[in-house]
Parts: sequence; structure tokens; C-alpha cells
Amino acid sequence: MSAVQIPTERHKPHRTKSSYLWMIYGPPKIGKTTWANGWPMALFLATEPGTAAMEAADMQIANWTDFRNVVMELKKSKEKHRWETLVIDTVDNLYEFLVDDVCRANGWDDLGDAGYGKGYKLARRKLTNAIATVRGLGMSVIFISHERREIEVDEQGKRSGEVLVTSALPGSARKVLHGVVDFIFRAEMDEEGNRTLRTAPHRDGKVQIECGSRGELGRPLPQLLELNYEALEVAFEKAFEAKTKETEE
Repeated sequence: MSAVQIPTERHKPHRTKSSYLWMIYGPPKIGKTTWANGWPMALFLATEPGTAAMEAADMQIANWTDFRNVVMELKKSKEKHRWETLVIDTVDNLYEFLVDDVCRANGWDDLGDAGYGKGYKLARRKLTNAIATVRGLGMSVIFISHERREIEVDEQGKRSGEVLVTSALPGSARKVLHGVVDFIFRAEMDEEGNRTLRTAPHRDGKVQIECGSRGELGRPLPQLLELNYEALEVAFEKAFEAKTKETEE
């Protein structure tokens, strides 16, 4: 058994975008897929026909087995293939494939059939393992989701009147994915019809928009960016430089 190596000092913030997991959500047809297609050498794992009207590289994913096989092939050939960015479009559909796979393997019609939350626990574990696998591919990984609006409920189970705008994933899956991704963005359109990328949490009256980033690096990002990869790339580099200077001082 090899000896455990204890770090002797702190590492610097990771500068490459492939060091992080990214998520973008928003209403249909606003440009989430187009935004992701602007990333360097993007390969889509397409669970819906979002890339049909653009020049893109995609692999059609119709079930969980398709997804697993593609990811395993990318893992085996990661020193040989040319792709730098992996886009899962949409993770909402992918999670449904995962649930179908868990239910089929156990002879259930629904995750609730197992009782005492067992089915949901298995699904969460499977999702966690899948996320860990794609993180290890050495690629920038982007999860695309639609959005939903939820009425917040207080500790007594009463509706508070607060509205949360978040990804369309079911609650248990959302907790897993939102907990491990490093950046959560929302695609929006303003009153003038400009499409923007929101990077930070926002509250407007009783409506709260879920966004954010892990750690300190994302904090210097502008709250709103143009909805294109170039705008994010410039902002990300500036944020890294600002954090590096702050650390040195």
C-alpha cells in the first residue's frame, strides 16, 4: 500500500475552464445550445434535437446505456480524440433515462416502488457516480437544463409566496447536480430583446433566480454577460487575474 502524500502548501486557483463543471439553464429556444456550441471543440451528447439547425458535433443519446457507452469510450480514448468540451443537452432528459434504467434493473414502475426512499437513493448514487466520471475526462463539461418556477414552502409546509427560478431537474437530482457543479448560469432575455447570461443570484421582488459559483473565483464575474462564449472567456480570465492579484497582495 502506497504512503499517503499530505500537501505541504496551498495550490493556486485552477485557471483552465476544464477544471470546472458548468451548468446553464433557461427557457426554451433562448440560445443555451448555441452558447455551448461556441466553446472550444464542443461535442454534444444530445438527448433532444437541439443541434439540428446548427453546425455541431453530436452523438444521439436515447437511453442510459447510450450515455454510459459513449462516456466509457471517451474515457478510453481521451488521449486520442480531439474534443475539448462535453455538452450534455439536456441533463433533464438524461436523468429520466437514468431513472428508467434504475427502475428496469429492479423491476419497478417508479422509484417510489422501492419504499423508504431506496429508489431515490439509488438514483442519486448513480447520478453522483456519472458526474464524477465525466469530471475525470479532462474536458470542460457543460450541463444544459430547462427551467422551472417553484413556490417556496416554509418549515411548516406553507407556501411563502416566494418564487424560485431554477433548473427543471426534479428536486433530488437538482440537489446532487447543483451541489457539485462549479458554475450555475441562467440564460435570459431583457426588455429590449438582448440575450444575456446571469452569473450571480438575483432577487426581484418575491422572485429569486438561482445562479452562482463555487469558491472565490467567480465573484468578480459581472452579474450579466452577453450570451456568447467569447464574453464569458474574457470575464473568466479577468476574474482569475483579479483573484491572483488579490492573493499576491
